[in-house]
Amino acid sequence: MHSAIQLLLVCGMLCPSSSTLQDRHQFQRDQVSDPTPGPPMLELGSKTATFIQRWSKVAPITYPGGTYKYSNIENFPGSPGISAALISLLPGGLRELHWHNTTEWAIVLSGTCRATVMESGKDRPAETWDFGAGDVWYFRPNEGHMVQGLRPGCTYLAGYDDGSFEDRESLSVSAWLSTAPARVVAQGLGVTEGEVTRHLAADTFTFLPLGPALDTSLEEFRAHIGRPPQQPVLLTHRFRLAQVTPEVSTAGGFVSVAQVTNFPVSTEMSGALVRFAPGALRQMHWHPGHAEWQYVINGSLAAGVFMKPGVYEEGFLGEGDAGYAPKGSAHWLRNTSNDTDAFMVLIFDDGTFTNIDLPWLIGNVDPEVTATSLNTSVAFAEAIDYTVPTMVPAHSHYPTSTHGSSRTGNATKFGR
Repeated sequence: MHSAIQLLLVCGMLCPSSSTLQDRHQFQRDQVSDPTPGPPMLELGSKTATFIQRWSKVAPITYPGGTYKYSNIENFPGSPGISAALISLLPGGLRELHWHNTTEWAIVLSGTCRATVMESGKDRPAETWDFGAGDVWYFRPNEGHMVQGLRPGCTYLAGYDDGSFEDRESLSVSAWLSTAPARVVAQGLGVTEGEVTRHLAADTFTFLPLGPALDTSLEEFRAHIGRPPQQPVLLTHRFRLAQVTPEVSTAGGFVSVAQVTNFPVSTEMSGALVRFAPGALRQMHWHPGHAEWQYVINGSLAAGVFMKPGVYEEGFLGEGDAGYAPKGSAHWLRNTSNDTDAFMVLIFDDGTFTNIDLPWLIGNVDPEVTATSLNTSVAFAEAIDYTVPTMVPAHSHYPTSTHGSSRTGNATKFGR
C-alpha cells in the first residue's frame, strides 16, 4: 500500500503551496501521463443525465488560508445525492470551527493537517488527531469541527451526503458571533460587551482564515485546550485507509474500503481508494444501496453508466475530474493507459459498501437462462469466465480503446 500513499501525493501539486510540496513528492507530474484524448460524451436516448464533471477545469477560490472549490448540483447536475469540496490549506490555514446538517467523509490527498471534532452529550466528548495522506475522517451531521493545515500544508477531498450542499453555507462560529448582539455574546462568553465590540468585527465570515503555522505536537495541542473534554469519544473519527489490507487485490489493481464494518463511526457514508493497473477494468457492476461519487487522483479513465434501456452514457475522466453513478445504475471504469497506473477515490452515501458484479449476476443461473437473457447461444454462455475478478487486468480480449464502438453507433453526440 506504500505505492498508494506515494501516488496520493500527486494531488499535492493541485494546491497553492505546490511549489513547496513538489520537492517532497516521489512522483512528479512528468511521470504521470496526460489524460488520453477521447471522443465526446455519447448519449443513447433523450433523457440521459451528465455523469461526468470536468472538475479539473473549475478554478478554485482563494482565501487567506488556502483554496476551495466545490462540486454539487449547481455545477454538476448529474450528482443529486453526493456533493464534494476540494480544500487546500497553507501551514496555519484553517477551515474554521463550523458544523452542518450533512455527513462529511473526507480523505487527505497530500500533506498533513490537524482536525478536531466535538460530539454532543453532557460529558462533551471530543477528539483531535493529525491526518496524513491516505487518512480518512468522518463527521456526523452537526458535530462541531475544524481542520488546520500543518507544515508543509495539506489538500483534502470532502464528500457530503447531500447533492445540493455547499460548504460555504455551513454554520460557522465567525459568522454567528459577528452577527449576534454584542450583549448576548458577552454574556455567553463571560466577557464584557466592550471587549466583544473591540475584538469581534461585525458581519465577518472568515471560512478559510490564516493563523500561525502550528509547531506544537499533538500532545501539546491537546494539553492547551481551553475546556478539555470530560471523556473521550466512544468511536474514533479517524481511519488509516492507505494502511489497510485491500478488500480486493488482483493483477488488475486493488480496492481498499472504509466502511462501517472496519470504521464503526461511519454509519451513513463510506469510501474507497482504488488502484487501476495499466489497461485494467473495474468490473461492470452496480450498487444496490448507494450512489457512487468518483474523483480521479491521477491518470485517465473511461467510464460508462447505464440507467435503463436506451439510456446510457460513456465518457472520459482525467486527473482532477469527478464522476457519478446513481444508486442501482450499472457502471464501469477502465484505465485507458497501457503503461501507467491510475488512482481514484470513491465516495458512497451509505455506511455499508455493497455491489453486484456482472459475472456474479449471469453466473448464478443455468447457462440456458443466461443465453436466453442475452439473446445468444448456449455455447457462448458456457464460454464465459464467471470467475473474472472485480479488478480485471488488461487482457487481449479487451479492446484498448472505446473509439468507434458499434454499440454507440446510433448515439447523439454532444460537446463537453
